[in-house]
Amino acid sequence: MQIYLVVVKVRLCLPYAHWESCFDADKPARAAAGIEDVFRYPVQGEQAALYGVKTAHPRMVHDFVYDPEKRPFVEASGFVVGREEITICEVND
Repeated sequence: MQIYLVVVKVRLCLPYAHWESCFDADKPARAAAGIEDVFRYPVQGEQAALYGVKTAHPRMVHDFVYDPEKRPFVEASGFVVGREEITICEVND
């Protein structure tokens, strides 16, 4: 099965620390969906974060953000929905 690294740059409207705590709290839901966290960092000089996850289903990362049930939680974290940049890479380990 092909695995992908999905790197997402997120614009934030709240402090990084708030987004980080919300992102961390949602880890079990991502894991249950087959999304493995790899990293998350603040972007220097910007009100933004960069995170990377591994998954066999990269579209699921996008769908997680836009799911009508999850979107209120995503927006409450400070994630500015619609301003994210998503890059998908094939993992060849």
